[in-house]
Amino acid sequence: MSATLIPSVIDRPAVTAGVLRPLLGGRVVVRTASALWRGTLLSCVKDSAWLVVDDEDVVLPLNDLLSVQPT
Repeated sequence: MSATLIPSVIDRPAVTAGVLRPLLGGRVVVRTASALWRGTLLSCVKDSAWLVVDDEDVVLPLNDLLSVQPT
């Protein structure tokens, strides 16, 4: 029997405020383990990102973000 390697959270590149800054003010798609968000990225700080999705504010911890892409 051989070991099966499962990608871990440690293996994925971190989403940081520095990575998000060029996307500020733009439309983005944000993927977390439990949801896919489409909205406008308004702010990012050391620990969280702030989006507006359909006129509602959404604040997500950066640790929860799997990916962020411009639309």
